[in-house]
Amino acid sequence: MIEFSELLIESVEDYNKLYECVGKEAIDEQAVDTLKKFLGIKCNRIVVEYPYHDKDFLSTYYCYYSQKFRGFPKKCYRLHIMGEDEKYFGYIVLRPTVKGTRLGTTYLSPKPLLDEEAYLMLAKYEAHIMDNKRDIKCFPWMKQEVDIAVCAHVAAWTILRYYGNKYHNYADTTMGAIAQKIKGDMGRKTPSNGLTPVQIADLFQEYGFSPIIRGGMKEENSRFLDEMTAYIESGIPIVGFISPKQHAVSIVGHGGIDYGLLDNHDSVNKLKDEHTGIILHSKLISSLYVMEDNYFGYRKVSKELPTSTSDVDYNLYEVKFAVVPLYEKMQLVYNEVYERYVSLVESGTMSWEAVKISRIYMTSANSLKREAGNNEEMCEELKTIILRLNMSKFVWCIDIAGIDNYKNNRTSGRVIIDSTCSTYEKEPWILMHDGRQIRYYDEDENDNYIVECDIKPYRIYTNNLERV
Repeated sequence: MIEFSELLIESVEDYNKLYECVGKEAIDEQAVDTLKKFLGIKCNRIVVEYPYHDKDFLSTYYCYYSQKFRGFPKKCYRLHIMGEDEKYFGYIVLRPTVKGTRLGTTYLSPKPLLDEEAYLMLAKYEAHIMDNKRDIKCFPWMKQEVDIAVCAHVAAWTILRYYGNKYHNYADTTMGAIAQKIKGDMGRKTPSNGLTPVQIADLFQEYGFSPIIRGGMKEENSRFLDEMTAYIESGIPIVGFISPKQHAVSIVGHGGIDYGLLDNHDSVNKLKDEHTGIILHSKLISSLYVMEDNYFGYRKVSKELPTSTSDVDYNLYEVKFAVVPLYEKMQLVYNEVYERYVSLVESGTMSWEAVKISRIYMTSANSLKREAGNNEEMCEELKTIILRLNMSKFVWCIDIAGIDNYKNNRTSGRVIIDSTCSTYEKEPWILMHDGRQIRYYDEDENDNYIVECDIKPYRIYTNNLERV
């Protein structure tokens, strides 16, 4: 029989009651201290469920723990985290592994964990308490299991679990399956000595992605951060490898946008490219959010090393490699898109503002069309063309705005690019517009067209990330 018990949380010391209702094989001081630190009194009540058969722990149990001389139980505990007014924040699995690794599969909303504005990738998960179904919007997290799954395994698992749950064309998986699929680098798979970017890329390929490995620069390279931010803006989580810490995390969102940088003339001049007037949207973002197995969910990491009051001991410049799990038909990568865009600006084909804040991202054609159809601020000529135009399944977009429009979350120009174009294709444009004309390529007619019209600024595209 499944049993449920409840703990009221009125102070952080109430988390110590977990020692009384959770078996000692599944609870330890580190787990309790983590809950105290990150949940605190934002959690009003915990419902403890036992036994809980967690598919990720069972997958590692049968391929690893069951073979050990020292016996490990296979039943887990599940903690349902409740907030005010019975708000369901999600759940945390407590697994009977070695001390320091007992926080297992975790689906927890970012709302009780964040004190600042963030833009995150979130998927919907379900949990059942008796006959009561609860929904959670979150990104998965767990601690590493040390021998069978280290930080890079966990980073890959969070991304694969996210895709497998959010998109029907990607298969769900388990930590045990991931550990078995990893291609050996030098010797045995367990105990794991860590994984390389190549091994993670090979793993993503096993699950139907067409991954790329980026980075490797010896110096601090802001362009690499621009590239990572563009993929995050695209709703594509990435595995980041941090050096010299020999650590891996999944990067799943970004922090707030510093519009104040655009109020100062000197700051604007410093940010913009002097030849093109381009200010990349990424330059106004100073932090990314990561799922880090030795911390907890939604950790904010800044470009610069934080103050002494923070417990973050690395910055974004220490992310030296990134593995990006792209859809198999995505051919053009960020750097190629950026170079094409610069060439387009230099050509003077379109009449965009002198200072052009430019947000580069990828999205599905269906999502772009759905958003256009619902955008009451978009002029009818542009809306009709976008809705009727044939596009590749995924497209690169560049939203362009002057300073005032950008601050008001408005787009005054847009470029749509075929993501399946060849690397050597110099004009991969599907559509582009400024305030006076729309230029587009009709694939059915194999011809380019120009429509003259008055295009007022319209609401920006925001479907890839959720503001929290």
